Amino acid sequence: MRLFFLRAPLILVLGHDNCGAVDATVKALKDKTEYPGHLPAPVNAIKPAVELASKSGAKDLMAAAVQANVRLAVERLKAAQPLLQEMVQQKKLGVVGGVYSLATGKVALV
Repeated sequence: MRLFFLRAPLILVLGHDNCGAVDATVKALKDKTEYPGHLPAPVNAIKPAVELASKSGAKDLMAAAVQANVRLAVERLKAAQPLLQEMVQQKKLGVVGGVYSLATGKVALV
């Protein structure tokens, strides 16, 4: 079955600076904090980005983790089967990422 509702030529994955979820994940990994209830789910989803940012040696771990999280989300979407991966390969769909600055209102593509 094909889904015909997705006719957008571009998906923009948009993170933002000072992200509370990324900050909580950084703190959880640093302090080995275990959150209750459903909170481990977003922490576990963001954990790979924080680990990549930590290995990069970036001076601003938070900013690097936000960017890494956006990049990883872009890659996951590009590889999503059955629909998105095929559309990306056929150049019918682009998937890009950016980080929104809360202070300036500007988006920096990553």
